[in-house]
Amino acid sequence: MFCMGDFNAFMYPHVKSNDNVNYARMSTFHSSIKKCGLFDLGYNGPSYTWTNKRFSSKLVFERIDRCLANAYWTCLFPNANVYNLPIILSDHALVLTTLYSKYKKPKAYFKFEN
Repeated sequence: MFCMGDFNAFMYPHVKSNDNVNYARMSTFHSSIKKCGLFDLGYNGPSYTWTNKRFSSKLVFERIDRCLANAYWTCLFPNANVYNLPIILSDHALVLTTLYSKYKKPKAYFKFEN
């Protein structure tokens, strides 16, 4: 399973540029993703995918657009990469997923101690 898009929610408080965080909503979203067996594929590029574009008042940035997948999907597409493109015309950034990349993700080796 692969899900990509604007979820209008975030999983961690550090993906928002201000301190106005609804922790109950964030926790519900995070637990729903875990119950479905999905996880975030990460990203390359800018950290934030949405802005309120209120330059006259408090400008807010958030990462609410993301790509989620289950373990089976990542086995089918081990070289998939996610790119957050710059916010240009819209208030959202385009999110590009490439399934067959020449760049191979390095394997994370287990280390008991650094």
